[in-house]
Amino acid sequence: MAGFVQGMLLGESILRSARMGSAMGYCAIQTLGATTHQCSLEMIQALSGQLDSQEKRNDMIISMKELLQDAQVRRYGVGMFNTFNVEMALGVLEAAEELRAPVILGTAEALLGCCDLEACYSLLSVLAARTPVPIALHLDHGFAEAVVRWAIDIGFGSVMYDQSELPYKESTSNLKKMAEYAHQHGAAIEGELGHVVFDTLDDTGYAYTRPEDVSDYVDRTGVDALAIAIGTAHGVYWEKPVLDLERLRDIRAITSVGLVLHGSSGLSDGDFRNLVRDGIQKFNIYTDVSFATSQAAHDWVERHDRCIERVSVQMRAAAKDAAMAKLRLLNCAGKA
Repeated sequence: MAGFVQGMLLGESILRSARMGSAMGYCAIQTLGATTHQCSLEMIQALSGQLDSQEKRNDMIISMKELLQDAQVRRYGVGMFNTFNVEMALGVLEAAEELRAPVILGTAEALLGCCDLEACYSLLSVLAARTPVPIALHLDHGFAEAVVRWAIDIGFGSVMYDQSELPYKESTSNLKKMAEYAHQHGAAIEGELGHVVFDTLDDTGYAYTRPEDVSDYVDRTGVDALAIAIGTAHGVYWEKPVLDLERLRDIRAITSVGLVLHGSSGLSDGDFRNLVRDGIQKFNIYTDVSFATSQAAHDWVERHDRCIERVSVQMRAAAKDAAMAKLRLLNCAGKA
């Protein structure tokens, strides 16, 4: 903050003052009324040492489709970590770099109240550009057509268009149109067949993906990745999930597209290994990393002080540890 105030007193521009004030300057910018989009990329480049220089850029930012194809051939899983702030993003990327593991870095429509989509893309793309491992940038769970198109237009390499709660014909029709738009713009698209529920598990089989629907769904929609429902749930598990691995094996035998598991937080170590073995390529992870990050912030404030800079350091370290623990289970270390 001191750097920002000094810059303003010296008559510097708001953006120049942000560089002088680093992250605290960014907070002050928004207080003074600049939009997130106006300042986000400038501030992040300042934080990352002007990483737009060509020699520092990462040429390994690749498409999700390409990454999942490699994972299928070399039999490993790829972690997709939803983030919305610099602490979580840096923690995940530091874990990936240390393990030499490819990752997918993303955000979700539900998180846009924390960081608007263009600002989040600026954050993720600039930080990914300095990380020397293969990285894909992804929008997870886009429900609104306008949001998904927006993500494609601003540069996300892949999107999930979630139409899973709609009737089958309507869902596949909507996905086909979005897949055509994504492919025209060089982006990959993920769809969900069946429905991964929130917090509770449906033991009736109603929401589970039916293997007999898979070929028709992929053909109708043109999706590049398929999220399937085999017993996981989003959020916190109140009971141990029972994974239908036989269903997974049947689906894997039917299609060659990358298979995706939502609700990966809370699974056991053995679950992860079995899922990689039986054909899941992409594992969506948010709850475990976000809980670890928020717990680190809480613990620091309780035991030490409320200095936001030191809280930020603790959050980043916690995100790294949580992400690293997941990546070690996916057989992806050393695959970069």
